[in-house]
Amino acid sequence: MLIRTSRCLFAALFLTSLASSARADFVVYDLGALGKGMTKAAGTMFDSSDLGRDTKILLPGKTQVQPGGKLSYTHPNGATVHFKLEDVRVIKVPSNRDEFTKKLTMAGKDPEALMKAGIWGLKKGLLAELYKSVDKVLEIDPKHEAALKVRELKKTMREPLPENPETEKKFRSLVKRPDMRFEKSNHFILMTDTPTKPPKGDKKSRALQRLDLLEKVYESFLLLFHAQDVQLDIPKERMMVVLFDKYDDFHEFANAIGPGLGSAAGFWEHIRNVSYFYDWGTSPTFKVLEEVMKDLREQMKDAKKARNPEIINYVKVLDLLMDVQQENSDITVVSHECTHQMAGNTGLFPRHVDTPRWIHEGLACYFENPSDGTWAGIGAVSGRRLESYRTLSSRDRVHSNLNFIIRDEIFDLAASNAGTDFAYGQAWALTHFMIETHLKEFVGYYRVLGDLPPDVSLNPELLQALFARVCGSDIVSLDGEWRQYMNKLKTETEKIEESDEGSGATRSSGRGKSSDY
Repeated sequence: MLIRTSRCLFAALFLTSLASSARADFVVYDLGALGKGMTKAAGTMFDSSDLGRDTKILLPGKTQVQPGGKLSYTHPNGATVHFKLEDVRVIKVPSNRDEFTKKLTMAGKDPEALMKAGIWGLKKGLLAELYKSVDKVLEIDPKHEAALKVRELKKTMREPLPENPETEKKFRSLVKRPDMRFEKSNHFILMTDTPTKPPKGDKKSRALQRLDLLEKVYESFLLLFHAQDVQLDIPKERMMVVLFDKYDDFHEFANAIGPGLGSAAGFWEHIRNVSYFYDWGTSPTFKVLEEVMKDLREQMKDAKKARNPEIINYVKVLDLLMDVQQENSDITVVSHECTHQMAGNTGLFPRHVDTPRWIHEGLACYFENPSDGTWAGIGAVSGRRLESYRTLSSRDRVHSNLNFIIRDEIFDLAASNAGTDFAYGQAWALTHFMIETHLKEFVGYYRVLGDLPPDVSLNPELLQALFARVCGSDIVSLDGEWRQYMNKLKTETEKIEESDEGSGATRSSGRGKSSDY
């Protein structure tokens, strides 16, 4: 009784705990062959990240060995499952907070090292740790420019933007949905028809949960640049976002705006400056999955009568996987599209010039929380994007070289060859490299694009010349540096697997399926 699960499902689960857990336990559990059918039911949402080699998953959380050869496992969301020790294996790794504390200690009283530790924490979703680092930096160097920028930004972000009745009026004129209400946070105004009552087991409604996520993206986006001494404009008005309760309503509305938008999971319309989303749990994919889960829950009822704990645990784990994946799908899309909106409203990207597609999609992919992760911070390595990059770069050096991407030809080729995933993978990979290793030059390139006149034609030759002017003319050397960087880049799953193989995991003392991973 197996489910072949994808990298996105098990990484989704362990990333949930990495940003918040004081300790990091991971349970290796074999879902088995039935998962193959579930993956098919999930469709393309999971296919691009399928491990393709076994049916085991990593479950993050807390574990406790119980009498009688049992292991109690509790996921960060509170769900508890009991396993036979012989059927699982436990891996222990340091938590992100442990790693941050180690980096902070090693930084000593070096202001730059302390800032680097704080930025590392920010990228792992530990915003409080960044502020802690900044406080330490300013104790040592009260005039440290980047630290001062962060402190001032923190103060600014804590104050809600002033109320403006004209914003609601303008919003209503742009999105003619009289059945929708307004919800607000410090920096966003949300038009929605989602229920006002929180979902079962939650304390906040879907609208308030969505606003919380948008605020996380807002804060993290601004902090990343300000912490590295890159000043951005602070939006003066709340940004407009629409959240549809039903996929069908979103689909109809999006298609009316433009052909093809209805097939998107969400989008930012830069002319109206509005982002549009729907509750992922109402998508056709999840409707199919829910039908499968209904059948499995019926089997669980029969298993309870027959006192079959194996089937009961199995269905509990699948329920957990589906709940987490639904939430993660929302988070991935929102973090991606909100980045488009932030870049256009902070002066990072020009709104009067057609920005090269690799530029704006690459940045959105860098900030998106991968579908194999909940809110994991900034620059989390997406298994899907990394796999797309590795596949194309190993098979086709001509269309995966730096020149081809900066000339913005990769998306044109992808559109005509059904290879959009490869284009996104290359754009993400180059952006990841430039932000992590050449941030100031990369932002300089953004600025140069913003200085262009509105009617300029962004042909490949011009784009290549502009990039070379700011980032250096030796493109061949930069291409080699980029490939070396990408060869070393790994997902969190891969790091845990390597740590497990290198140090040896805590294994169950029994026999059975836990003997290898």
